[in-house]
Amino acid sequence: MVNMVLGQRIKEEREKLGWTQDRLAEELHVSRQAISKWEVGSAYPDIERLVQLSDLFAVSLDSLIKGDERLQKKIVIGSNHDQMNFWGFMNLNSSVILPVAVLIFVAVIVIFG
Repeated sequence: MVNMVLGQRIKEEREKLGWTQDRLAEELHVSRQAISKWEVGSAYPDIERLVQLSDLFAVSLDSLIKGDERLQKKIVIGSNHDQMNFWGFMNLNSSVILPVAVLIFVAVIVIFG
Protein backbone atom coordinates (compact mmCIF):
# COMPACT_ATOMS: atom_id res chain seq x y z
CA MET A 1 0.00 0.00 0.00
CA VAL A 2 2.72 2.48 0.96
CA ASN A 3 4.66 1.67 -2.22
CA MET A 4 1.58 2.36 -4.33
CA VAL A 5 0.82 5.67 -2.62
CA LEU A 6 4.49 6.65 -2.74
CA GLY A 7 4.76 5.74 -6.40
CA GLN A 8 1.67 7.77 -7.26
CA ARG A 9 2.99 10.73 -5.28
CA ILE A 10 6.37 10.59 -7.02
CA LYS A 11 4.67 10.55 -10.41
CA GLU A 12 2.27 13.37 -9.51
CA GLU A 13 5.03 15.60 -8.14
CA ARG A 14 7.34 14.84 -11.08
CA GLU A 15 4.57 15.76 -13.53
CA LYS A 16 3.79 18.98 -11.61
CA LEU A 17 7.38 20.04 -12.31
CA GLY A 18 6.95 19.04 -15.95
CA TRP A 19 9.84 16.62 -15.65
CA THR A 20 10.33 13.33 -17.46
CA GLN A 21 11.46 10.21 -15.68
CA ASP A 22 14.87 10.78 -17.30
CA ARG A 23 15.15 14.27 -15.82
CA LEU A 24 14.23 13.09 -12.32
CA ALA A 25 16.66 10.19 -12.66
CA GLU A 26 19.46 12.64 -13.54
CA GLU A 27 18.67 14.82 -10.53
CA LEU A 28 18.77 11.82 -8.19
CA HIS A 29 21.70 10.04 -9.91
CA VAL A 30 19.67 6.89 -10.52
CA SER A 31 18.45 5.16 -13.67
CA ARG A 32 15.20 5.98 -15.43
CA GLN A 33 14.21 2.36 -14.80
CA ALA A 34 14.52 2.96 -11.05
CA ILE A 35 12.12 5.91 -11.31
CA SER A 36 9.71 3.79 -13.33
CA LYS A 37 9.80 0.99 -10.73
CA TRP A 38 9.17 3.48 -7.93
CA GLU A 39 6.19 4.97 -9.76
CA VAL A 40 4.52 1.61 -10.39
CA GLY A 41 5.24 0.39 -6.87
CA SER A 42 7.49 -2.56 -7.76
CA ALA A 43 10.44 -0.99 -5.92
CA TYR A 44 10.98 1.92 -3.61
CA PRO A 45 13.71 4.52 -3.05
CA ASP A 46 16.16 4.35 -0.16
CA ILE A 47 15.92 6.91 2.63
CA GLU A 48 18.53 9.18 1.05
CA ARG A 49 16.52 9.33 -2.17
CA LEU A 50 13.29 9.94 -0.23
CA VAL A 51 14.88 12.97 1.41
CA GLN A 52 16.12 14.20 -1.99
CA LEU A 53 12.66 13.71 -3.47
CA SER A 54 10.97 15.67 -0.68
CA ASP A 55 13.49 18.49 -1.19
CA LEU A 56 13.08 18.53 -4.98
CA PHE A 57 9.29 18.46 -4.74
CA ALA A 58 9.18 20.86 -1.74
CA VAL A 59 6.91 18.53 0.23
CA SER A 60 7.32 16.89 3.62
CA LEU A 61 8.50 13.31 3.85
CA ASP A 62 5.22 12.48 5.55
CA SER A 63 3.23 13.91 2.68
CA LEU A 64 5.38 12.13 0.13
CA ILE A 65 5.05 8.75 1.82
CA LYS A 66 1.49 8.88 3.12
CA GLY A 67 -0.29 11.00 0.55
CA ASP A 68 -2.20 14.24 0.41
CA GLU A 69 -1.89 16.22 3.66
CA ARG A 70 -5.03 18.21 2.88
CA LEU A 71 -7.08 15.01 2.72
CA GLN A 72 -5.58 13.79 5.99
CA LYS A 73 -6.44 17.10 7.66
CA LYS A 74 -10.02 16.87 6.41
CA ILE A 75 -10.35 13.40 7.90
CA VAL A 76 -9.05 14.59 11.28
CA ILE A 77 -11.18 17.74 11.27
CA GLY A 78 -14.25 15.76 10.29
CA SER A 79 -13.87 13.16 13.02
CA ASN A 80 -15.40 13.58 16.46
CA HIS A 81 -12.72 14.37 19.03
CA ASP A 82 -14.95 15.85 21.73
CA GLN A 83 -13.85 15.06 25.23
CA MET A 84 -16.34 12.98 27.11
CA ASN A 85 -17.32 14.33 30.50
CA PHE A 86 -17.85 12.20 33.58
CA TRP A 87 -21.63 12.01 33.26
CA GLY A 88 -21.40 11.13 29.57
CA PHE A 89 -19.05 8.31 30.49
CA MET A 90 -21.45 7.15 33.23
CA ASN A 91 -24.41 7.16 30.83
CA LEU A 92 -22.55 5.09 28.23
CA ASN A 93 -21.23 2.58 30.73
CA SER A 94 -23.99 2.50 33.35
CA SER A 95 -24.81 -1.15 32.69
CA VAL A 96 -21.30 -2.07 33.82
CA ILE A 97 -20.53 0.65 36.36
CA LEU A 98 -23.71 0.36 38.44
CA PRO A 99 -23.33 -3.35 39.29
CA VAL A 100 -19.64 -2.88 40.07
CA ALA A 101 -20.42 0.09 42.33
CA VAL A 102 -23.09 -1.93 44.16
CA LEU A 103 -20.64 -4.83 44.67
CA ILE A 104 -18.00 -2.49 46.06
CA PHE A 105 -20.55 -0.87 48.37
CA VAL A 106 -21.75 -4.25 49.66
CA ALA A 107 -18.14 -5.44 50.12
CA VAL A 108 -17.30 -2.32 52.16
CA ILE A 109 -20.38 -2.84 54.37
CA VAL A 110 -19.52 -6.53 54.91
CA ILE A 111 -15.86 -5.80 55.72
CA PHE A 112 -16.40 -2.78 57.96
CA GLY A 113 -19.99 -3.49 58.94
